[in-house]
Amino acid sequence: MFGEEIAKLFVLLGADIRDFEKKMGRATGVINRTGKGFMDMGKMLTRAVTLPILAVSGIALKMSIDFESAFAGVRKTVNATEAEFQELRKGILEMSTVLPASAKEIAGVTEIAGQLGIKNDALLEFTRTMIDLGNTTNLAATEAATALARMANIMQTDQKKIRNMGSVIVELGNNLATTEAEITQMALRLAGAGVQVGLTEAQVLSFAAALSSLGLRADAGGSAVSKVFI
Repeated sequence: MFGEEIAKLFVLLGADIRDFEKKMGRATGVINRTGKGFMDMGKMLTRAVTLPILAVSGIALKMSIDFESAFAGVRKTVNATEAEFQELRKGILEMSTVLPASAKEIAGVTEIAGQLGIKNDALLEFTRTMIDLGNTTNLAATEAATALARMANIMQTDQKKIRNMGSVIVELGNNLATTEAEITQMALRLAGAGVQVGLTEAQVLSFAAALSSLGLRADAGGSAVSKVFI
């Protein structure tokens, strides 16, 4: 009897152990699948979240470095107090949030403006006008800044009214068979003679537009017409 009881006990223990092994096997499978799922999710999050965040951070850092480098150029050409520089910095960064131009590009135009004698209180308005011309005409912003600053110096234009010159250029370019770049180049050639005979900026620009629409080139036609004016 005792032997039979022992035999039954081993049978029962064997069944229990096999059942336990099966359950442990299933549990191990679930754990492995869950662990793999977490690993796959981690890889997905790395690709979809972490790497893009790192990329954006890298781009933002480069843009910040580029802007600081460009603003160092502003400091070289503009004679201003530290408070005025902070206002310029703030204005440039604000412009970069509403205009299709980077803070680096905007600072580059401000640097040229300072180099060509635009006064501190007119710098931001002048810069915005040039960026607008660069975005709406075939003039590059830096090209427009150089030409209009020189023309304003020649004609002794109120620097806070240079935006009016930009508006005239755009209007003439839209309504005559010429481009804004051609008008600006011709006007710069005519400005010296125009101021001698008492022409306004709008009149010089209008003559420039009419002449360039006839196919006259600024380098040849501008000099000839200036002689006629005088």
